[in-house]
Amino acid sequence: MNTRRSALAFVLIKINIDGRDHLLFLAHTKWGDWGLVGGHVNKGEEGRWLDTARREAEEELTPLRYGRDFVLKGLLARPISWGPVESRSAKGAETIYTAQYFTLRFKRDPVELLAQLDRGNFLLVPQEHFSPPLWDSDVADTLRRLDDALPEGLSSVPWSWPVTVEGERVGVQIRPFRAATEAVSLDDADILEPVGHLIAAEG
Repeated sequence: MNTRRSALAFVLIKINIDGRDHLLFLAHTKWGDWGLVGGHVNKGEEGRWLDTARREAEEELTPLRYGRDFVLKGLLARPISWGPVESRSAKGAETIYTAQYFTLRFKRDPVELLAQLDRGNFLLVPQEHFSPPLWDSDVADTLRRLDDALPEGLSSVPWSWPVTVEGERVGVQIRPFRAATEAVSLDDADILEPVGHLIAAEG
């Protein structure tokens, strides 16, 4: 049986709020979980990782626009790959995943820009939930792999805005995943891990 391949581009949005680093997650109604901004490389985008990241960011952060409101920069010199592993969304097909990661930088006050998003669809989570040795049980395998790939781990991901933001000014939810409604499933059927792991939704 042929091995399935899947390519993904992820966008990390890191904001320092009241002296603590936070990562932005998006609600994925298809899967009933929270995940990174990003998704699958579409046909015709092969090898054009920035194009995929830009498209996904503009789709998921509407009405924000690349170039006007934010820019993207690659975090890794080259994409990383893993697998083959079984993909539940592909009926258990063995799949090799390749992913590139980008950091988003806001071009103006993120408080103003985040206020344009649907508050209920976004969540800012303290980064300590994604830093060893205190890995939160809901951390995506994809974030662990980025942490391994970066010499200084996730702590080296640059801020999306150069100064600390006051939490009371931010219009997006700020809380750990553990504060989420227990009824929400943190399962995604297309990537690697069982229930309780967050990833980017299928593009």
